[in-house]
Amino acid sequence: MARLRSWLPWGILFHVAMLFAIAWWIEDCLIYYVDWDRLSAVKSGVPLLAVTHIKGFLNSFSQFVSDACHGIATLFGKTCSLVETSYDALPPTLRAHAPMRLLAWCGGTIVATFGASSVTEFWYGCLWVAGKLLKALIALNGGFWIHNSMRRLTRGLETVVKYPARFYSERGEEESADEELSPKDDPNEIAPARKRGDGRQRRREYVQFMQGHVERIGIILAGGGAKGAYQAGALKAIHEFLRDYNALHKVKMIAGTSIGAWNAMFWLGDMIESRDARKPSLENWWKNLNYRSLVEFPWFYVPFWSGSLLRSTPWRDSFQQLFRGKLGDAFGDAPPTHFYFTRTDVGEAVLKYATNWPGIGDRLDKLGKDKDDDYRFFDLIEEGDDALTRTADAVFASMNLPPLFPYSKIGEGVFEDGGVIENIPFRFGAPIEDCDLLFVLPLNANFQDRDVEGPTLLKRVLRVSDIRQGVLEAHALKSADIINRFAQRIERLEFGINTMASAVVPEGVAAEALGGVREEIAEFNNEYKLLYVFTVCPSGKLELGTFDFWNKRAARDAFDLMYLQTRRELINRLFEDIEPEDPHVVFVDGEVPDINALPKPMHKRPSDL
Repeated sequence: MARLRSWLPWGILFHVAMLFAIAWWIEDCLIYYVDWDRLSAVKSGVPLLAVTHIKGFLNSFSQFVSDACHGIATLFGKTCSLVETSYDALPPTLRAHAPMRLLAWCGGTIVATFGASSVTEFWYGCLWVAGKLLKALIALNGGFWIHNSMRRLTRGLETVVKYPARFYSERGEEESADEELSPKDDPNEIAPARKRGDGRQRRREYVQFMQGHVERIGIILAGGGAKGAYQAGALKAIHEFLRDYNALHKVKMIAGTSIGAWNAMFWLGDMIESRDARKPSLENWWKNLNYRSLVEFPWFYVPFWSGSLLRSTPWRDSFQQLFRGKLGDAFGDAPPTHFYFTRTDVGEAVLKYATNWPGIGDRLDKLGKDKDDDYRFFDLIEEGDDALTRTADAVFASMNLPPLFPYSKIGEGVFEDGGVIENIPFRFGAPIEDCDLLFVLPLNANFQDRDVEGPTLLKRVLRVSDIRQGVLEAHALKSADIINRFAQRIERLEFGINTMASAVVPEGVAAEALGGVREEIAEFNNEYKLLYVFTVCPSGKLELGTFDFWNKRAARDAFDLMYLQTRRELINRLFEDIEPEDPHVVFVDGEVPDINALPKPMHKRPSDL
């Protein structure tokens, strides 16, 4: 039976529970089973620098707290009793004041409820609860320390053990550089099928379309946490499709939000495909996902007070290992592919972004958007020694999904996930990059109705988050469809005006009106254009939820499912899906079927979302 989408990150919760139990047991051993008074020297004879009388200190401290609480409770009880008994002895003028009546009522109520001795018992109970809470807090942080220490130790040992193999593999890469994938020399040649049973044979009409109608291709990647495995599978299918039609060099921009920014890095580093399964690639990363290697807890955590549940340090380490030395062509005066990584400035409540395109300022000036708050807040990452570090900062500011990670700080700004404001950054594909064809990969635009009766608090929060992201993505897709429809109407108006222009007198009111209409049309065409948009999105009961990075098996299934369905859709229905007059969004059922036959995707118009 196909697995349903998980509402809760059960793997991580179970992992935290196990760490907590281990730390609690260690804490009990240290307190109750270790004789600290006799532990005064190491067996080797080397004296300790200081004798740690931890048990004696804890006993003294506990006795001090107990005596203090007993004294406070006794004083409090005596005070309440005194207030109750002496109220009648006060002069009528004092008893007439409301504060005195309230004080007498409080004192009498406390004594009547608890009694003087019961107040002391109550304070002892509070002391016991506080002690258990403190012990639980220490055990929780101790478990986090155990995990962090083991993760770093394991990472260090792996580096030492794998260093010889990595050294020789890097030498092998230099010798086999000529065997890497490269586009065909003749774009007009119809390539045969790659292998038996593989239907990826080039179609002549697609070749003509890529040559005659498409000059600039853009890729838009939405955010969605662990659901990025679906997006990664679709991204690989798109990469193979464009490679087969010799159009990879036409990909001029890629924009990503949250996990979309992470997936975009593999495209920029030319790591979507790899002949060697041992080399890092987008598919290898998702299919070998080990959440324990990506999880590091705060070194000091207090529930409901600390600002985040995890640290981004492991992700940053993985980023450096994956992409160091892979982004040489991504920076400079004329990078072949421009990237845009969005993030939300929580102080100013605006969307900002990072890009590697030095000409972004001139482009905004040309479009008249240099003062537009939706475009003018950007950081330019230029070629230099700190380019990789600044790119990492941009990616993790975009991925800063609350409440998992702490705020990201870049300069004087504090940033959250870019999806807080805009989850599908369409604006960079058009008008900024003036693309002809856009591949848009949302992750939340459609989901199946679920039972909303009697949900837990966390389920309610996650449900609302899903709905919000879905509405944002659906709104973005509808906006792109509306712009396309306006562009078609403007095109028809322009044709009509040009047809009637010959019948208009060169001078006069009619000529001036005709010139004004033409100026308006030119201004619209300068900012908007008719776009071909291919959109594919998982839907229904997904294998993965936003936080399910622990579910490696589901990530593999999700990647393969979306890869196969997207590849089939591109080969068989590309023209039907991207037709500007009647666009479709491809929805792939997110549940992996038990049988080999894949169900056909569902198609919807953006206006029906």
